[in-house]
Amino acid sequence: MEILFYETSAQKRALILTSLTHFVNDGVAMVPLSIFPLLLTLFGLAAPELGVVAAMWNLTSVIGSPAVGHLSDRLKQNRTLLAGGLVMIAAGVVGTGWSVSTGTARSWLPLEVYPALVLFAAIGGLGSSVCHPVGGTVLGQAYPARKLGKALGLNGALGSLGRALYPSLVVILITVLNLAHGVIALGLLGLLPVALIGLFPFESERKRTPDSSNRSPELATTGRRRPTTHFARPAKISVLLLTTIGVLRGAFGQGIQSFLSVFVVEIQRYPFSFGVGVIVMLGVILGVPGQIIFGQFSDLHRRASLVVNTAGQSLAIIFYLYTLSNPIVATAFLALFGFFTYSSYPVLLSAVADAVPTDFLSLSNSMVWGVGVLGGNAIGPLIVGLVVGDTLSLLPTVFLALAIVSGLSTALVALLPR
Repeated sequence: MEILFYETSAQKRALILTSLTHFVNDGVAMVPLSIFPLLLTLFGLAAPELGVVAAMWNLTSVIGSPAVGHLSDRLKQNRTLLAGGLVMIAAGVVGTGWSVSTGTARSWLPLEVYPALVLFAAIGGLGSSVCHPVGGTVLGQAYPARKLGKALGLNGALGSLGRALYPSLVVILITVLNLAHGVIALGLLGLLPVALIGLFPFESERKRTPDSSNRSPELATTGRRRPTTHFARPAKISVLLLTTIGVLRGAFGQGIQSFLSVFVVEIQRYPFSFGVGVIVMLGVILGVPGQIIFGQFSDLHRRASLVVNTAGQSLAIIFYLYTLSNPIVATAFLALFGFFTYSSYPVLLSAVADAVPTDFLSLSNSMVWGVGVLGGNAIGPLIVGLVVGDTLSLLPTVFLALAIVSGLSTALVALLPR
């Protein structure tokens, strides 16, 4: 019987280990966002300050991603890079918990809550710069082009599952322990994949079997990509356009996600435990099947999947904002927002794999995802925080404006070289 997601032991190891890394990477990104309502009420932080904290998790990822991509392409040490990134992510989350702690330990580093949160967000974000470009490269080296979207889809689904579960885990651990210790515990749990990567190494060299269905003429005739040092103009144009799309949709998606917990607590007036533990989870959870669905869709129609994915997230949030008077319908549209927003990983990175030579795959992934999507993720929270200021009632208007701009980015798909 044919195995659905992998055919060799090398593919199996690559898929499992990068998926666990993706689960932790995307899950911990929700930790500071989930405690934003508490930072507002307990520590008196304002929306612009929260925007800076959210942006910093992504800003250092933008800075680190090109360097990580270059190191991956040159050194071929993807296993070490992934493990090191996870350690830095754990340090960022543990530091976030320490930032909101009290007692003797808090006096070890004389920083106020806000600068401490920014510092550890920078550390965690730098670690997060590794997961997407390197994980995508590891899978690109293990899978033939015709099945890469499917593998990236399952990998991304684990990332979306992390995003969906971590807000509820935050609520549970804060209730059982306290704010600081609950966050610290989540950071330490993120070290588990590091041990697994050490115990079960994966192959880092591309090994492809002959496959006439691969899109690249080179792959169709030889079954593998030849190493090359030539980065042709169409490939550069594709990376530039995909990076631009990533910036626009990243600013939209993360701008909303960063302030979603504040929105449901302060605007929709849900209690913190229900708003963060349930509503925010529902706004993410459909990304789990969405990644798999769009992974397979992208293997069939690269451009169509990119258009549907980008336009869908914009329309979903627009309908969400216009149906707030009906909580059930509004929550359904919020779930659709998560379905489209957190399904972009296989769509974008499979498009990159089609467009660029093997020797530039990690660097191109880091440009499209690291500089593009994560760059947008850094810009979005800053825009929302600065525009809203102390007037939280402006959140729906800002969300709507971001949705329109992101939706217009679908026009760039028509410019991609064929």
